Amino acid sequence: MARASQARHLGFSLWLLAAAAVFGCSVWSLHFVAMLAFLPSAQAAYGLFATATSIAVAVLGTLGALMIWRRSGSSPAGLTAAGLALGAAIAGMHYLGVSAMQASSLLFFDPTYIVGSVAMSVVFAVIALARTADLGSFRRCVEVTAWLTLAICGLHFTGMAALTVAPILPGDQDGYVIGSASLGLAVGLVSLGVLIAGLLALLMQQHLTRRRLDELSRMRLLGDLAYEVLFIHRDGRVLEINSAGTRLFGAAAETIIGMPVLDLFAETDAPALSRRARGRAEDFHPEEVNARTATGGCVPVELSCRTIRFDGRPATAVALRDLSDRKRDEARIRHLALHDALTDLPNRYLLEKRLAHALDAAAQGSTSVAVVYLDLDRFKTVNDLYGHAMGDALLIQSAKRMLAEMAPSDTLARVGGDEFVAVLADIRSPEQVSEIAARLIASLERPFRIEDKRLEVSASAGIALFPTDGSTAETLLRAADIALYRVKDEGRGGLRFFEARMDAQLQARRQLEQELTQAIDRDELRLFYQPIVNAGTGEIETFEALIRWLHPERGFVSPAEFIPLAEQTGLIARIGQWVIETACETAAAWPQPWRVSVNVSPSQFRQADTTAVVASALARNGLASDRLVVEITESVFIQDADRAVQVLNALRALGIRLALDDFGTGYSSLSYLQRFRFDKIKIDQSFVRDLESHSDTLTIVRAIVNLGHNLGLHVTVEGVETAGQLSRLRDLGCDQMQGYLFGRPAPAAKTSEFDQARLRSLFAEPALRARA
Repeated sequence: MARASQARHLGFSLWLLAAAAVFGCSVWSLHFVAMLAFLPSAQAAYGLFATATSIAVAVLGTLGALMIWRRSGSSPAGLTAAGLALGAAIAGMHYLGVSAMQASSLLFFDPTYIVGSVAMSVVFAVIALARTADLGSFRRCVEVTAWLTLAICGLHFTGMAALTVAPILPGDQDGYVIGSASLGLAVGLVSLGVLIAGLLALLMQQHLTRRRLDELSRMRLLGDLAYEVLFIHRDGRVLEINSAGTRLFGAAAETIIGMPVLDLFAETDAPALSRRARGRAEDFHPEEVNARTATGGCVPVELSCRTIRFDGRPATAVALRDLSDRKRDEARIRHLALHDALTDLPNRYLLEKRLAHALDAAAQGSTSVAVVYLDLDRFKTVNDLYGHAMGDALLIQSAKRMLAEMAPSDTLARVGGDEFVAVLADIRSPEQVSEIAARLIASLERPFRIEDKRLEVSASAGIALFPTDGSTAETLLRAADIALYRVKDEGRGGLRFFEARMDAQLQARRQLEQELTQAIDRDELRLFYQPIVNAGTGEIETFEALIRWLHPERGFVSPAEFIPLAEQTGLIARIGQWVIETACETAAAWPQPWRVSVNVSPSQFRQADTTAVVASALARNGLASDRLVVEITESVFIQDADRAVQVLNALRALGIRLALDDFGTGYSSLSYLQRFRFDKIKIDQSFVRDLESHSDTLTIVRAIVNLGHNLGLHVTVEGVETAGQLSRLRDLGCDQMQGYLFGRPAPAAKTSEFDQARLRSLFAEPALRARA
């Protein structure tokens, strides 16, 4: 770097020396040509030393003036010093040249003219140097040339006006003079040298100009290749701009070049740009400003500056990076961070912020705030039947319907898969909240039409009020969620306001959930076995495995309490697998080849690979497949009947016997019997309970038994507790019976001779008549 700087300094010094030599020789030649023309008829000679000294004064004086001008720059003192040096050089050369003349005359000088000529030369020289600030234009070059011409010619002619020549007789001349002819030859040679130097300078200037233009073209090409806007300015005006700049500002390069830089930016950014202009560009970090386009719009840009040399002089290069895309991306990211990507509703984070703001506003006034927690019922069914794309479309339309029922000041957010929360501000009464919540539910109960499919869902809503049910966003959301939980427990499709006792109940339920997850690992689950007997002989044919939970503190927990909980939490698959495995293991150890019957819940049927679980349990325990009966309810057909039939066929292929449990209590049992042929049907105990008191019930049971037999199915009746029920069911021709009359569920199958003898006695004719 230092070596390159020294080379540039040496090159510039050589250029100054060449310029001084050309200028000094030109002035000297002009002077002596004029001297030869001043006394053309007189015999004149010129002193060699004085003549040589005059040309040296012209060259060296000019060199000194140029060096002063270069070092001092455009300061007034520097320009004055350089002008004095240049004027003195011209004047010194002139008067030394005049004094070198030795003619056949006496020479007299007028001091007033001499002083005037020197002053004129100095003044014009100072003006000429002062106007060299910008020599890039032809007009300025002509102007500077004119001032230098005035400095030279003004001094020469004024100086010659100061000279008076008085003729005398010619005297002897020594050998250190040069004659007019010789001087003319010398002047001619010097002039020729000046012309040659001028020609070389012209060629060099053309070369440098071409090189500068080539560099400018390369710079423009590189600038046009850049995505960033690049422009160069000096003294606050644009000198050059690339194609990206013309596209950004929306104007042609010819229009932008020459414009004030401040006109390219918004007025609000003027102070920052002025501050940059007063300092060094390298001292400032990139800064965000707004560029002003030709149409009057503003574009956010990042501005960076660097000082460069352009066209031989210092200038400022400015780079602008368009931030429009980044700003859009940042805005999009901020939006996505606060909104649900599917429905574009506020997400939980934005919901809590808006809810907190609504609570602050309500705390200062006399109004209330309501939080409505909504959940779509049967949404999972839509997802399972038609796929997630259909489910997403349903969520989008649901959001639009609910928004149409709400005021602009309210907020609707999506906080989960099919869960929404509505924040209702400026609430005056609970009745107002109930009305709005009812409208939200009703809007979702209207059928949806998506991709030519008619979809029907419903909704449940839990409501919490400020300040009654909570004073913070967290407590209100939790209270509304608890109220929603209660609605779903009660059958869905309604709304409930939060009540304090709901929280205790929910906590107890969640505690039970936590304990149920550990029940298998802690060996707290038990299987009890209830006999199913032959309706004709009373012989045991099957034992139904019934699950019980032996809680370490609560004792036995009813299946009606924890099985729905297991289905909701997803534990049913693991519990069901344990039941099948344990039942097969127990049955394999029985002394007689009784069958074992297990219940498979609809949730277990959907969540687990039931066929693989059953096959594995049979193989591991060595139990014959025809000794296992799998009982299901018609609910397994509701969500996906085709898949249910496929699984049942796979179980049938294993040799498993299949029973349809709780027959007659569903909606369309006959259609399911048509789709799949079961081995037997089980009549629900609710029919048996009223058998002796309602004749219609007897008619229904008789119809079911006849239907089963006509279809080639065995019929099992549950809930037999009295001899009267036994007698009537035997008359109807049932195949099997189950109930407390024959045995309660017990931890082990009662298979003793006494137990079996007792069962046979129940079916003896005298006993039946006695009991009847």
